[in-house]
Parts: sequence; structure tokens; C-alpha cells
Amino acid sequence: MRKRNVSMKGKCGAVVAGLLLVAALPVLAQLRAPTRPQVPLPDGAVRNVILKNCVSCHGIDDYSYHALTRERWENLLETAHTEYAIPPLAHADRTLLLDYLSETFGTEHTPFPRTYVPPEIDTYYDDKQGLAVLDTVCSECHALDRVYETRATLERWRVLLLEMRARGAELPDNEDLERMAEWLSRVQSANTFE
Repeated sequence: MRKRNVSMKGKCGAVVAGLLLVAALPVLAQLRAPTRPQVPLPDGAVRNVILKNCVSCHGIDDYSYHALTRERWENLLETAHTEYAIPPLAHADRTLLLDYLSETFGTEHTPFPRTYVPPEIDTYYDDKQGLAVLDTVCSECHALDRVYETRATLERWRVLLLEMRARGAELPDNEDLERMAEWLSRVQSANTFE
């Protein structure tokens, strides 16, 4: 067997590179993207209008950042698309889209927060803590059957909790919101193999 001759300089370089990588991991973990809303594609004729005219440039999740009157949605459609060479929507398609936008993301809609970045957590809720939040926070607005009948991923639970907080749920601390989302993703997971 032939011995490999590795110089001391090569060994030091490998050790330094390894140390730099380990030191950079906490910084890399902080580079998390903001949470995005999750808007399901609607059914019916408006679905075809959106697929034909909207999603080639942007996702429909962006709509959830707004809560506008019909007139403001119309203005946004006009002003946002003027810088692009986009042909105008047919009148019937425009009416369908404006109906959908003003009904779904009208002034009664609570806009999704644009800047929420999930914090890193290193402590987690146990069942007693998670159930306490359900009993004291969630049950203030709705029956808990709603929670128990839902199966979702961590990201979906996070979005739901952010939406609930925007509607007034007492989840003021981002770390506690993350702990609750993590707990819900464990006990009410989207795992289809259960």
C-alpha cells in the first residue's frame, strides 16, 4: 500500500476551511426568506382568466398582500401593467378578475404581512403547551374542530397562524408563533402515511 504524502500546509488549510464552514452555519441559517401567503387557485371561469393572463408573470399569492376596493384593484391593474407590453384584458375577463379580486381581497380582507421572516427556535412546545395555546388563543375565535380536522405542513401552519394573528389572535411573539407552528406540524401533520 502506498502512503499519501500530505503536507502540513494542506492539513492546516483543510482545518481552517472546516472551521470557517462551521462558523458560517449560524449566519447562513439567518438568511431565511420571508414567509409567503398561500392562495389557492380559484375554481370557475376566473381560474382560466388567471392562468391565461396573470401567472406567466407573477403568482396569485401576491394578491394576498392587498385589501383594496374594486376601484383600487382596477387602478392597480392599469398602473402595474403599463410598463409591460401586455395586451389589455377582454372586458368580460377583466370583469371576472375584478369581481374575484374585490370579493376575495377586498377591504374586508386582512393583508398578509410582507416582512415576516421565521425566527430560529431552539425550544419547542410539548403537548401541554400546544394544547394550552389552542385552549386560550384559538378557541377565542373558532371551534377547535377546525384545527383537529386540518392536516398541514409547517409552512402552511405558519401561514395560517400569521393570518389568524392579523385577524386579532393573541400571538404577539414571533418565537411563540413558530413554536406553535412547529407543534401543529408535528401533531396535525400533512403526513399521508399515518
